[in-house]
Amino acid sequence: MKRLGVILVLSLVAVLAASPHAWGDWRPAERTEFGAGKNPCFVATGLLDGDSHPDLVVANSGTTNISVLLGNGDGSFQTHVLYEVEQNPRAVAIGYLDDDGHADIAVANSRMDTINMCYWVSVLLGEGDGTFGPRESYAAGKRPASVAIVDLGGDSHLDLVVADCGTTQVSVLLGNGDGTFEDTVEYEADQNAYSVAAGLLNGDSHVDLAVANVGTSNVSVLLGNGDGTFEPSVEHEVGMRPSSVAIGDLDGDGSSDLAVVNAMIDTANMSYWVHVLLGEGDGSFQDPIDYEVGWAPYSVAIGQLDGGGDEDLVVVNCLTSDISVLLGNGDGTFEPSVEYAADLNPYCVAIDDLNGDGDADLVVANSRSDNVSVLIGNGDGTFEGTGVEEGLRPSLSLEGPNPFTSEVTMAYTVPSPGAEVLLTVHDVAGRWVRTLVDRRQVGGDYRAVWDGRDSRGLPVASGVYFCRARIGGWSETEKVAFVR
Repeated sequence: MKRLGVILVLSLVAVLAASPHAWGDWRPAERTEFGAGKNPCFVATGLLDGDSHPDLVVANSGTTNISVLLGNGDGSFQTHVLYEVEQNPRAVAIGYLDDDGHADIAVANSRMDTINMCYWVSVLLGEGDGTFGPRESYAAGKRPASVAIVDLGGDSHLDLVVADCGTTQVSVLLGNGDGTFEDTVEYEADQNAYSVAAGLLNGDSHVDLAVANVGTSNVSVLLGNGDGTFEPSVEHEVGMRPSSVAIGDLDGDGSSDLAVVNAMIDTANMSYWVHVLLGEGDGSFQDPIDYEVGWAPYSVAIGQLDGGGDEDLVVVNCLTSDISVLLGNGDGTFEPSVEYAADLNPYCVAIDDLNGDGDADLVVANSRSDNVSVLIGNGDGTFEGTGVEEGLRPSLSLEGPNPFTSEVTMAYTVPSPGAEVLLTVHDVAGRWVRTLVDRRQVGGDYRAVWDGRDSRGLPVASGVYFCRARIGGWSETEKVAFVR
């Protein structure tokens, strides 16, 4: 038994060393929340009412509606207006579907219409003033989870591509140019096709597709023929349960690359990752390069956040209720992530200039808060309210052996004005284990001891745990191993 104990300790030490970033540090950005219906799970930005102010469309999962929030041009939004779609909208896209110059909306609805025994993608045609006509729905596979609007056939008519989570397929609906669509044609991807992105992947002018297959460990690439049809898919390994894929030129070579996040933890490193697959320009990709992000990443977006001309990454972390920002170096590599707080259980992020100052801002759909969070960018990859005066930043550190066998001490600093302090312990799946501190404390240095027991006073199993301190608007996390 002693030899087994030594092996366990050594393996836990290796895990601790392999991934020092853990959850990362939160930054107290001065985000603003706007109500957005029930259980918002997806957000898209576009110009809906004829002015130059970006507006929002939000999919409200578990309902039969979407929300439209018209922008005021200063980063704020008007009260949301609900529009009826089909059951359980999961994703939205904005585009010009009927050639009248007014932005329209497509919605992927992932629950069956039990009357017609069918799954639908809904289309709402815009009136040009921020309002929309009644939905028209089209049969689209089985459990649509993602939708993209793009011209697949080169006829200037926008088409729909839908990832079908209930099968191994993506559905293509070719547009007629008047807001109506042809019958669905299916193309094979892989198990539980969940997220689809469209772009130019192999150097020709034909739109191609990348699909994250959440039931597998891969993404599928389908090269387009330019007439709305596609070549057989080619799969690329990216780790378990990829839930989102985005396309962009991440290394500045003129070829499109992929960014992918996985909803399942890497058990070897006890971490979650965003994977970067650099494109070769012919539709093939290099092996993924991994960057650690927050807990349970659900979606990824690509945009320019720091004014340097390089593409950056934003990842939404559902369980840690934050977003990870990874600034690009222009060569396909990225800086370590910095986390910014959102509201409860965010699922999706969109990047746009929401206040007209030329800098990229973020809007995040928070499923458990029934709102969206807006973070105004400073133009350097940070966001308003992230500055901190000297001596006012909280801190967290561990004292004593790590791994530990009986108890571990957490030392933390509360800024001089005082703050609400929440010090908790979580397991490797992000589940709450025990609360050690939950009260307001005056400024100063403090210590708290964890004895390896859960909230019921029972010893926890040997393994890796996370000690997390939320102090005011900041949060820091340390990884610790317990050996019984």
